Amino acid sequence: MFFWPQTVENRAALRTAFAALIAVLISFKFHLETPFWSGMSVVIVSNLYTGNIIDKASMRIIGTVAGAFLGFYIAGLVANSFLLYLLSCFLIVCMGSYYYSFSANGYAYLLGALCAFIIISQIAMNPQNVFFVAIWRPVEIGIGVLVAAISAYFIFPNHLKDNITVQLHGIYTDFSAELDQLLTVLFESKPDFDLLLQSTLKIKRKLRKAVELIGAMTHELGVTKARIDEVRALLDIFYDLSRQLHYLILISPQHSDLTIVQSLPIKPVLNAIQLDLTQLQIAFTNHVDTPKELQTGPEIVELEKYVKQKQSNGDTSSFLIPDTSSDIEKQQLIFKSNFVYALIHFLHQVNHNLLLMQSLFSRIPHGMTAKHHVLKTQERIRTDVDVIKRSIKAGISVILALGFWMISNWSGGLNGVISSLVLSIRKHLFEMKNASIHRLLGCIWGGGVALFSLFLTKMTFYDFILIFFFSIWGFSYFMFKFPKYSYIGLQANIALIISLAQEGGPPVYLAPPLQRLGGIVIGIVTSFIVANLIWRSDVWTMLNRYLNKLYIYIGQNLKQILLSSTNQIKLHDLANLFWSSRELLESLADEPLSSKKQNLLTELTKRFESLVIIQATTSHILLTIDREKVEKTAQLLGYELSSYEKAIWTAFEKHDAAHGLKLSHQLQYLLSEIDKKMISFQISDDDLRGFLAYINALNQLVLQIH
Repeated sequence: MFFWPQTVENRAALRTAFAALIAVLISFKFHLETPFWSGMSVVIVSNLYTGNIIDKASMRIIGTVAGAFLGFYIAGLVANSFLLYLLSCFLIVCMGSYYYSFSANGYAYLLGALCAFIIISQIAMNPQNVFFVAIWRPVEIGIGVLVAAISAYFIFPNHLKDNITVQLHGIYTDFSAELDQLLTVLFESKPDFDLLLQSTLKIKRKLRKAVELIGAMTHELGVTKARIDEVRALLDIFYDLSRQLHYLILISPQHSDLTIVQSLPIKPVLNAIQLDLTQLQIAFTNHVDTPKELQTGPEIVELEKYVKQKQSNGDTSSFLIPDTSSDIEKQQLIFKSNFVYALIHFLHQVNHNLLLMQSLFSRIPHGMTAKHHVLKTQERIRTDVDVIKRSIKAGISVILALGFWMISNWSGGLNGVISSLVLSIRKHLFEMKNASIHRLLGCIWGGGVALFSLFLTKMTFYDFILIFFFSIWGFSYFMFKFPKYSYIGLQANIALIISLAQEGGPPVYLAPPLQRLGGIVIGIVTSFIVANLIWRSDVWTMLNRYLNKLYIYIGQNLKQILLSSTNQIKLHDLANLFWSSRELLESLADEPLSSKKQNLLTELTKRFESLVIIQATTSHILLTIDREKVEKTAQLLGYELSSYEKAIWTAFEKHDAAHGLKLSHQLQYLLSEIDKKMISFQISDDDLRGFLAYINALNQLVLQIH
């Protein structure tokens, strides 16, 4: 009976072991001088899914070949000048690190720079070897890349298209479960929205992971561009849903709001949303027609009829300014009234997104066009000072490691150069420390297995095949099964391959693993010397920089949203910066900290949470509120909103929190006068709901100025 591994991780690990062994055996067959480069290439480009392997493999071979040509050409130019030799090495590494930081093909740039550097470095160490390395290094790497790519398609393939489908099923299920949580929270006497907030964050993480995988789907067989576009559009819709729910959680109701909400027929609406989600999920999975009519819209209409009836009968207090039950609620600065209108506004937006899903699956054009231009992350990072500094530090670290190699004539000096580069491109010292520890542990683990096997066996060719295959399988499984420690597994694989895959066949020398270990130590020392002496980037400094950048870029986005016409809005994409900040905060929360640093972490966490509220609010304004209708409603009621918008931007730019509180009181007073003004004007429920949502959003913004 044919053996088929049941888990994705085991299939990927077996595929990696087979491919690495095949690549090394091919290199043995052709008597290549450093066959371990072929095996290393396989494990370096290895991944769970076929599309990711092809993506990384193509960048690795393109970068290597381009770097070989560049390195050989530059080597001829700088052969007679030591100063030009060092300068060229420095500039190549700097440029490779710089483009690695933001380019979609950053891995190719980094590999190109590394390959060029390796070739140029031969001038000082072994000049007659330059041409040989320039020709055969790409060949060795190319064998590994080619074997990895073919294996990805034919040896236990894991397809991204299947994984994306599974992830989307999970997102449908999670969002439906979150609606159950929302219903439960709204009908509790003392609601706790933290659990709901964590569920929303969990969905956003899944969405982010799915979005990162989409690009590589183009490399898989049987995946059409139409299907990729459909999945991308569906993920965008879910992103909008999660943002809207996040905003609703942030304006969680007071006790008086809950009393009103609990008297409304909310459950039928949420049940209808869940039913529609289930139907749309079936349509997406089975490629069948969507239901002609969704259930959510009619249920929302019934809810609004009930609200109108209650208001006309005088059975409830005003939904604009609910009666406060205590002096404490009256004195609260955060304006949380009008939650009923906010909730109905949220339900309408959910219905709108469900209709977008329906039109997406039924292939009916839905006219979903972006009204604003988003500045890509790459455009922002391209001129980021931290990126430029990090690139320069990487160049200096490599030159320092190169200098040690030249002075000491250490046989494993190249490993030190590579380690210094790999560590120096990390964003801060905390990340460098973790990478250094994992790199060292992986080397000891893999090298130790290789040396122990040499001690136990005679290492015949068959011994080599068995030990090599099962060791790579085990290390790869560890790498895929435990993503947090995957770098240890990767380094163990590399150390094992360097130790066992020597020129001519199975190993006869013990030096390679020891040279690898010594090189890693050299790389760690040089990179940390530079990182601590030049533009020191400890985790606290970087986190503070991230938060300052977020405030600045959010301010620029806010100016565009509030003060620019709709078709002229240009926004920064801050998703990656938010996730980077969150990851830093979460990593620090797991560390043992002194009381002083714990207080600092608490302060930085509060700043981050404030920025999250601002981001959620600006997204809410941008995506769910029709500003033109709001302006018309404001004019009808006799309000001039542009003065408030300019004042909010000015206070935000000047970090004037006191003026922000003053503006909040003015906005509350504005809302308190609406009841009186509505008597004289006929305003539709939809326009009133949009106006109230906008004023509440402005109030949320001014309260987060710091």
